Amino acid sequence: MQDKELKAYQDIFYKYHGRLVLYANKFLNDMELSRDVVQEVFFQLWKNPGLLLTDYSIKSYLFKSVKNGALNNIRHLKIVHNVGDNKIYDPNSVDYNSFNDKDDPLSTLLELELLEKMEDIIENLPEKCRQVFKLSREEQLKNKEIAEKLGVSVKMVEKQMSKALRVFRKELAEYLLSIIIFISTLS
Repeated sequence: MQDKELKAYQDIFYKYHGRLVLYANKFLNDMELSRDVVQEVFFQLWKNPGLLLTDYSIKSYLFKSVKNGALNNIRHLKIVHNVGDNKIYDPNSVDYNSFNDKDDPLSTLLELELLEKMEDIIENLPEKCRQVFKLSREEQLKNKEIAEKLGVSVKMVEKQMSKALRVFRKELAEYLLSIIIFISTLS
């Protein structure tokens, strides 16, 4: 590892390590295991220093890797637990009733993943579109109020909202089943 890569690695480690451990702990509810998951992610990053200097978002990589590591640990623990009970566990099967348990790690993971994805989508919307969307969804303003606040026509607000919703539909298509399950558990 070169000096430039080592410096980048150290900066990333100090910036994200604590947050990643807390993030992993939300799924695992075990600080020691969470530290192990994060340590493994940083070890993989150490083995592949090329990731440090790419245009790829290192933050996204780290959080996604920790999430995957946490899920793998959850799957492993379920397998170990089920083998101990002489049960067969199929890691590809999903018990949709488990989403009804608010403390279930998969439910928590789904919620966090969706929130993260939605934040990314909002941040990548064009400026006017993002302003209109945030005023509508976060501040609960009506189209007319948004138009007055931004000094644009109501038609322009409607056009920007349609554009934002189109982006959301496209970007969240892969999450559709999960979203339906998640929303159904909230009622």
